[in-house]
Amino acid sequence: MAVNDRVAGPVTDGTDPARPGGPAAGQLRALIRRHRAFGAVLAAAAVLRVVVMLGYPPAMFFNDSYSYMTDAVTRSPDIIRSSGYPLLLYLLLPFRSLSLVTGFQAVMGLAVGGGIYAVLRRRGLPWWGAAIPSLPVLFDVFELQLEHMVASDVLFCALVTAVLILLCWWDRPPLLVAVIVGVATGYAATVRNVGEMLLAVVLTGMLLRQMGWRRIVATLVAGLVPIAGYMVWSHAHYGHYALNEATGTFLYSRVSSFADCSKMNPPPDLRVLCDSTPPSQRPDSQEYLWANDEADGTWTPLRILTGTNKIYRFTPRIESLTMRFAERAIEAQPLDYARVVAKDTLTTFGWTRENVTNSIGNLEGSGSKFRFEPTVRKVPGWITSDPVNARAARDFGGADYGRPSVVQPWARFLWAYQKVVYLRGTFLLLFVLAGAVGVALGVRRKTRVAGTGWGGLGLLPWLTGVALIVLPPMTAGFSYRYVLAAVPAICLAAGLAFAGRGNLLTWLAGHGLPGKAPRRAQDAD
Repeated sequence: MAVNDRVAGPVTDGTDPARPGGPAAGQLRALIRRHRAFGAVLAAAAVLRVVVMLGYPPAMFFNDSYSYMTDAVTRSPDIIRSSGYPLLLYLLLPFRSLSLVTGFQAVMGLAVGGGIYAVLRRRGLPWWGAAIPSLPVLFDVFELQLEHMVASDVLFCALVTAVLILLCWWDRPPLLVAVIVGVATGYAATVRNVGEMLLAVVLTGMLLRQMGWRRIVATLVAGLVPIAGYMVWSHAHYGHYALNEATGTFLYSRVSSFADCSKMNPPPDLRVLCDSTPPSQRPDSQEYLWANDEADGTWTPLRILTGTNKIYRFTPRIESLTMRFAERAIEAQPLDYARVVAKDTLTTFGWTRENVTNSIGNLEGSGSKFRFEPTVRKVPGWITSDPVNARAARDFGGADYGRPSVVQPWARFLWAYQKVVYLRGTFLLLFVLAGAVGVALGVRRKTRVAGTGWGGLGLLPWLTGVALIVLPPMTAGFSYRYVLAAVPAICLAAGLAFAGRGNLLTWLAGHGLPGKAPRRAQDAD
């Protein structure tokens, strides 16, 4: 498939797999031969996923997992988190197999890593240069764990990466591709709350890349279709149009780490949400949303106001109160808000995944629920004691509700693997910086090629990755789990910084620093 891009040169190895004239089997053999080295990398990543499935069959769980299954079985939108992921579970429900769910998610993880490699090869990098940015997705143990967990993260990550791959595959994609990009982006907004801003980011990137108004409008219209459809579905159940009922409550948990009512001067109806505890002694921000155990001494205002049943923390009345309180706190203390967001964002780039503010750990996506442990937790009582929840868990997991087993020797291998093989935050920062330099070089480039535009091909994935890193600390709080959604976009942007004319290595060589432009793929193989 020819590419009209004089800035980021495509792979030109003397063959074109899209050109007719040869038998399909011969073309397939040639494709495998050209990419045999990365094929070995992909095979190793696939073997790892088989080990995970053998070591902890059929799936891993955290609290939200059971809610997703219940939403799928009852076919109702969730008020806390959008139900795009339960839609996928509903489609897989007839098979009544959690192993199928986790196996499908493992395939999505492999596809994300393979897609990054394919785009970078197409844009001119040698196989090893295109493979390096795919390694964090293919081998990070936390990625493997999320793929093996009943959770929305992998689907969201796959949708976002698919959008970026399609928009970086072509300079100016066909109109049909623009429509597919819009639908995938809109669907991603129903899978994870953080995806609600994604359509604006994608459209901004397309506009800066000068992709043409027809494609931009097509993406916008197609992107609004799944969002509007979901809101109509929500209206049919709850009487108003929304993707979820938790925006204000989550934002309240964010500002509670610094909100000072003596500075805010809230009206009487909001004072019930004030916390007299000094900010330095307050728990993790997400504790203000989920704390429910009197034994740990955490008595948050929301816990006192709504009681122990967390569903009452997401009613329209509470949503209104918390949103007004959060907006008032940000307006009255903008520097304090910026400080906590910056602190949580910088935590992303630490060398180790430490948990210094929450003894439970799982709220930061780094605790025992997100690790391969010697034992597995029992199914929560709120599942087994509730007929609807229990039915949903049995429909997917059978009589034992899908509780995983720990099988040796596979589990023992994973215990050792998880201590070493994961993307260090410091390395993620290097990927971010490399992508930023690539974007800066694209901005400085004098020659503009239609479809690459201001900032070059790396601009859109870099903007997307940075947004996915910063938005969770801005709207809820920090979680290592949330960071994984940004990794493919950041890695793709970093790889594109080294591709094409005027790339990072060319710039380094031109300034007397070590480096040279990457060779064409046929010279590097």
